[in-house]
Amino acid sequence: MKLLSVLAPALLFLTQCSPIHAPQEVAAPAPQPMPAELCYLDTVAPSVKVDLKYCGNDNFVGRPIDGYTGGKRAILRKDAAQAVLKAQRELEAKGLGLLIWDAYRPHRALADFYAWSKTADDSTRAEFYPNITKRGIYENRYIGHTSEHSWGIAVDLTIIDLKTGKELDMGGRHDLLDISSATVYTGLTKEQQANRLLLRDTMARAGMKNYSKEWWHYFLREPGLCRRHNFPLNDELVCP
Repeated sequence: MKLLSVLAPALLFLTQCSPIHAPQEVAAPAPQPMPAELCYLDTVAPSVKVDLKYCGNDNFVGRPIDGYTGGKRAILRKDAAQAVLKAQRELEAKGLGLLIWDAYRPHRALADFYAWSKTADDSTRAEFYPNITKRGIYENRYIGHTSEHSWGIAVDLTIIDLKTGKELDMGGRHDLLDISSATVYTGLTKEQQANRLLLRDTMARAGMKNYSKEWWHYFLREPGLCRRHNFPLNDELVCP
């Protein structure tokens, strides 16, 4: 009791001299500016549908990929966005439209792909690379250590019916890393081959070239000076 009587005045003094302050709110970080040559695709071609596969689990790795922190808005270099718009307008006249699966891809995503290729995880093999190994993905040049996507001049896409919203039958899914994904393939039905060629020819008239091993992959035919980017996708970047 005597000890408490001695300590009580000191505790009262500390309480009076050290008031407890309410925690202050931390301001959210300001949105980062987007490089000047890039833009959100929806600011140029708002009618183009977007489903960014690397933001979720529906891809050959089976999980979200490093750098895909957005989810709804595709990013492209401005001239590539104009090419997509041109193709979209041509298809809309036929009751069709484009669906984008991937556009700008941060360079860090390629490092994530490669790190995954060195693991023992083969859980997505049956669906995405049934006839090759992970090493074969690189040997057969389905994935590389660099990509036009990181320059903002490439897209992975397909065609949809505007009335139903359904994808045209292309005879295989996005990111099926297999010889059957070649734009021209003898194992397709006439309708499937015609749909792949419709996409190829439409994109060609818009100024984009197909990668012949992947019916879905297109890039600017005349890219000019290219700059690699590594910033993460974000749906709220400040446009220049």
